[in-house]
Amino acid sequence: MPATAVQEGRGTSRCRKLAANSNMPITKQSQLARASTGIFFLLALLLSIGVAGFSYHSVRDFEQRAVWLQHTHTVINVLEETNSALRETVGNSRGYVLSGNEEYRTSFEAGVRHVQALMQDLRRLMSDNERQIERLDSTEDLVNQRLALSREILALRPEQARERVLEGKALSDEIRRRFAEMKGNENALLAKRSQDTSASADLTIFMVVSGSLLSMALLVLVYSKLRREMDRRIDAQQRAQAYSDEIEDLYNNAPCGYHSVDESDKKIIKINDTELKWLGYTREQVVGRMTHTDLLAPASAERYLRELQPQFMLKREISGIDLNYRRADGSEFTALVNATAIPSRDRSKLISRTVIYDISDRKRAEEEIEALNADLKRQALHLHSVNKELESFSYSVSHDLRAPLRAISGYAMILEEDYADAIDEKGREQLQVIRRNVRKMDELINDLLKLAKSTTGELTLERFSMDDLVRQVIAGLRRENPNVLFDVPPLEGAVANRGLITQVWENLLSNAVKFSSKSEQPAVRVSMQVEPEEYIYGVHDNGVGFDMRYAHKLFGTFQRLHRQEEYAGTGIGLALVQRIVIRHTGRVWAQSKPGEGASFYFSLPRKGLSPSLVERREAGSGSSTFTNEAARP
Repeated sequence: MPATAVQEGRGTSRCRKLAANSNMPITKQSQLARASTGIFFLLALLLSIGVAGFSYHSVRDFEQRAVWLQHTHTVINVLEETNSALRETVGNSRGYVLSGNEEYRTSFEAGVRHVQALMQDLRRLMSDNERQIERLDSTEDLVNQRLALSREILALRPEQARERVLEGKALSDEIRRRFAEMKGNENALLAKRSQDTSASADLTIFMVVSGSLLSMALLVLVYSKLRREMDRRIDAQQRAQAYSDEIEDLYNNAPCGYHSVDESDKKIIKINDTELKWLGYTREQVVGRMTHTDLLAPASAERYLRELQPQFMLKREISGIDLNYRRADGSEFTALVNATAIPSRDRSKLISRTVIYDISDRKRAEEEIEALNADLKRQALHLHSVNKELESFSYSVSHDLRAPLRAISGYAMILEEDYADAIDEKGREQLQVIRRNVRKMDELINDLLKLAKSTTGELTLERFSMDDLVRQVIAGLRRENPNVLFDVPPLEGAVANRGLITQVWENLLSNAVKFSSKSEQPAVRVSMQVEPEEYIYGVHDNGVGFDMRYAHKLFGTFQRLHRQEEYAGTGIGLALVQRIVIRHTGRVWAQSKPGEGASFYFSLPRKGLSPSLVERREAGSGSSTFTNEAARP
């Protein structure tokens, strides 16, 4: 934003504040104090009511929690009783078998009914707990099996019954384990409910005590504010005169023009020194003698009388209107006009107050900006046309070239599968060569598409964590290269396009891993350097390196410094890195020696795209390509 626009905005804001303060009643602060006192008192009252309501709710909650605690105790007691009754019933069946006493048989039948009744009680008590019901169902099946076994033994002849009297011990043990498990779950539920009840009690105590203390604090605050209000009234009377003098000084020396008009006869009744200085008149020449339209240039005066004044009298407000004023010497200047109209104190007249700000510099700047925008629009249309051509190329590569590749690969596969008997080993090897070269061509097409897309489309910028991005890329490389050592220091984030910068790191780090893979202990290190206007990131490896005499080939399309048989690749990766970095107005370069590893660096502006960096680098390098030593800082 231009400095003049900033100054204009600040000045207009100050003038509006001055106009508002000049009309503020002296008692407004007292009214605010009284209102805030009432608000604090109301808050104290509402807080007290809230504490009472919370206390009532807590008591009801305690009652409910007590019911559930008692319910859990009842479930535990019934579980123990059921287990005991089952053991006693089984014992009665064994007693009858061993002694033949009918009392045992009668007790057994009564015990069966008692156990079944207890199981029904447990089902009713556990109806709120689905998992316990599931355990009870399985346990009840076992209980029925055990009772059925006992009844079966009772039905046998005494000699046979005594031989089988000890059967069912494993089933009884399993039933006891199931009852113990259900009892353990109920005990855990009892402990949790007891803990929740205790925590609820602590919270209630804390809330009641805190609410009471806060209510007391609010009441003390209300009393304090009442005392301060009494003192403030006395102090306000003493400051009133000083305030009036200060307002008068601010009015006359404000950074904007200011005048008042009696709308009954349209005469200016008050004007500040700033506006008089801009117009070149004296106060005696203006006040009571001239109207607002007398100060305007002829064209603006006509517009004001025809359009603005009727609207102003209807709405009693105009805002953000540009008008040309004529000075006493006949020269003109443009001003931004804001005006409001309010009745006088005795309601007998309508008084308008007008604020003007000299925006001549801004108008000139706007004209220059319009010319620049027109030129920028022409350049944008040209760029749009170029992008359309690139998109058409990308579409052609993606569809027209891939179709024949798929056909070649498909027919080669058909020959290999359908004519396997007719083709010898040499022929099959040739078919494999065809398919490998098709895959390689597909990789080249993919890389070409990435290269084309890196310079097209909208460049959406955001500030993101470079630490997280790099560690995500390294995590992917570690899965396929677990023997590589990575050293990554803390990295500061930059303002850039996250997706494109991800491709930069993926290409540089994967290259470092690839060319250091034949080292005894592959190692890749990341570095960062903070400069006044940019961040410089580096990727270093201990691989084969390269001869700096051929560094100019590094960032070219399909340029390779090593044979395909030694290190696979399409020769597009570094070209893609360079285009992405340059699109961010950054730089990219490399340093290396054969057999001593390589270091690749790229820079990003600290505050996003930097026009000053673009101009400086284009002036320094003479092109948009930044490589090796020529582009180093």
